Amino acid sequence: MIYDIFISYKRKSLATANNLYYRLTTRGYSTFFDLEEMRRDNFNVQLLNYIENAKDVFILLEEGSLDACKQGNWEDDWFCKEIAHALKTKRNIIPILIGDYKMPKQEFFPNELQELSLKNAPEFSFSYFEEYLNKLIEKGYITAEAEIKNKTTSIFKFYSNENCQVFKEGKLVCSLEGMSDEPYYLPVPRKGDYRFKCINSITAETQTLKERIDADEERDVDIHWDEHKPFVPDQEWPETKIISGDSFIVELGNIQFEMLRVNGGTLEIGATKEQGKDAENNEYPAHEISLQTFYIGRFPITQNIWEAVMGYNKSHFRYKQETIIENAKLKNVLVGAHLGSAFVPIGAIVGGVTGSAIGWFSRREKKLMNKGHYPVENLTYDDAQEFVRRLSKMTKIQFDLPTEEEWEYAARGGQKSKCYRYAGSDNIDDVAWYRNNSDRSTHPVGEKQPNELGLYDMCGNVWEWTKTPAHSYATNIEPDGNIFIRRGGSWWHEDKNCRVSRRYASDRSKKTSGLGLRVVIRENIE
Repeated sequence: MIYDIFISYKRKSLATANNLYYRLTTRGYSTFFDLEEMRRDNFNVQLLNYIENAKDVFILLEEGSLDACKQGNWEDDWFCKEIAHALKTKRNIIPILIGDYKMPKQEFFPNELQELSLKNAPEFSFSYFEEYLNKLIEKGYITAEAEIKNKTTSIFKFYSNENCQVFKEGKLVCSLEGMSDEPYYLPVPRKGDYRFKCINSITAETQTLKERIDADEERDVDIHWDEHKPFVPDQEWPETKIISGDSFIVELGNIQFEMLRVNGGTLEIGATKEQGKDAENNEYPAHEISLQTFYIGRFPITQNIWEAVMGYNKSHFRYKQETIIENAKLKNVLVGAHLGSAFVPIGAIVGGVTGSAIGWFSRREKKLMNKGHYPVENLTYDDAQEFVRRLSKMTKIQFDLPTEEEWEYAARGGQKSKCYRYAGSDNIDDVAWYRNNSDRSTHPVGEKQPNELGLYDMCGNVWEWTKTPAHSYATNIEPDGNIFIRRGGSWWHEDKNCRVSRRYASDRSKKTSGLGLRVVIRENIE
């Protein structure tokens, strides 16, 4: 078969390629997208033949798509070879730049691909995909002519509330992103009954779906996965541990994390002078609070800790092991390998936590404790509470989410506060990952400077749930028990939203790729 349009993409751009294929096909364009047709002999010959006969070639580009050029092995990369062949045969090439990706300069490419940098790439938009496609047609970027069809293609539209894979007759047909509101479009050639097997990418659970579709129909297929059952501790708590010292190490099997002591006292919070004109109405009036001593995590809860407690990880931005381990010594601290001769065993610390126990770790080792892991995110308020309950049961230490007063008190530096605008500095780039420096992602904790108390990532990277229901400083309105305050800003937000006084109210069911947690202890403290 000869196709008028050929879509070239890396697997990471599959969802966009699928969306584009569906929209072109339903408009009557003969479009090549599915590699299933070529999984026979002479794969190479077929692929290049499809490109040679296409009038238009869409090239989907996003961060990482052209890494083979940078690494010098582009000839081994089929995506790059498709581009080279399209250029060689003088196809009409339409680059699609995804996620604010910028076309590299000519010198970035090998000689065979340099012409790609000269191709026009109309501004792409996920939000206005139809308008974008109309522009390509109206402005003459697409040279192929659509066929007039008497009927539309039958389409399954897949949705899922968690990441999963869908198989038909043992073949993978799509990978679904649970956070996406955009469906995956699966055209089918005939009406009738279809059977799909679905595998949850988080829990490995499976389910089988039986769906029927008639010709000229779009059928929604909602794949629903039950929420993980909440952890319910015993009615009677075992005897809990007494906590003392400036800091201590919590041990979870072979994973450790550090809690820091925040001495109680009085401090002004809210729309204080250093917050300036960016202070919002719900930050007024500035007022004094008085708190008892508590402990708070040096870092936000990271994905390795979450996995150790919960047994799964549904974060959007997953850590990679190679980014965590800088050397063999740090591996022992960061990911909980057996502590070798370079470290004093710490198994007794959790049994009776004392300040002297912390002296077994050097200052550098304490500073780097758990550094390198990405913060856990994509959590609802109830997810955070479930984690707290389970962690408390496992350690026999009564953990909790901070109140927003505790959070702001700690972020400002407690009794060591220097009245900074952000947690540890007036210059946000010193202490936070936010919109202007994050590259649209979370980052490993501990890479920026700490605040006066030695706390990292209090501003930026991920928002942190508090246990405080939404309320006003200025009025006595009864708080809403389904809406809670989160603090700190995230990788996605502007600098003004990462200030220590910024308050944001969210429904307890809210979950985003920039929303995580940090834990405190306020019970059984000496």
